[in-house]
Amino acid sequence: MPTRTWILSGALVGLLAALTGVALAGIPDSDGTIHGCRNKSTGLLRVVRDGGHCRDNEKRLDWNVRGRVGPAGPPGPQGEPGPALEAFEELEGLTCTLGANEGSIEVEFDGETGEALIRCAVPVPPAAPIRVNEFSTGVEGALTDEFVEIFNPGTAPADISGYKLVYRSAAGTSDVSLVTVADGTVLAPGAFLVFGGSGYTGTAAQSFGVSLASSGGGVGIRDATGLLLDSVGWGTATNAFVEGAAAAAEEAGSAAVRPGPGGRPAASPVSRCAGGPERCRSTGTCARSRGER
Repeated sequence: MPTRTWILSGALVGLLAALTGVALAGIPDSDGTIHGCRNKSTGLLRVVRDGGHCRDNEKRLDWNVRGRVGPAGPPGPQGEPGPALEAFEELEGLTCTLGANEGSIEVEFDGETGEALIRCAVPVPPAAPIRVNEFSTGVEGALTDEFVEIFNPGTAPADISGYKLVYRSAAGTSDVSLVTVADGTVLAPGAFLVFGGSGYTGTAAQSFGVSLASSGGGVGIRDATGLLLDSVGWGTATNAFVEGAAAAAEEAGSAAVRPGPGGRPAASPVSRCAGGPERCRSTGTCARSRGER
């Protein structure tokens, strides 16, 4: 009999320990909150797990393991200054930014005149880069019925696999990727390729889900290495995609068309025509302003 009593007692102890572990497993809960129930008559407080229910004669109380954040302390002492440059040559190769492209610093020093030239060098774009040719930020009542068209102004086919169509908000400083061109995509000389928004009603090679702000923004095309080949900004845009001056914000139901190769002024003006890229390409005014057809 004593042996059975001890066995039964050990089992009860193990069960109680297991139940205690389950009860304490959620105290505090995942966000550090402790939940309790205070007896309204006796004032006794018992802790419950998250989601535990208090009795009718109890009031629920919650508090955090960590209290409120106090005021910031006084600033610490200034750290030691970093190593000073000892020669112009130490700038060579440091990363720099020119417009929307990243490059590296190049340093030239003329020992006879004492003149130093420091410039940010970026990769040289190809002779006939892919261009942003037309764009539309949607039509009234269907703002996602929008498109961006790119164009190959060169005389040779262009493999544009991995190219990215990117977007920046009016004052944006970083790209939002719209489309990564599918592998094996080759754009013939003089050919066009249309990318459409999620509600675009025309024919598009690929679609994008980010809506282009009609009041201001910019789009650009980057090659597979990330080099910006061409861009255009419109409306209130002040980002690095603006070439010279931003084009006027679009009118509802119209597309913005850029001037042709070799005749594009620095301000990147646009002409407008009603409808999508097929309609614009068949409109005499737009064709003359673009000049490539």
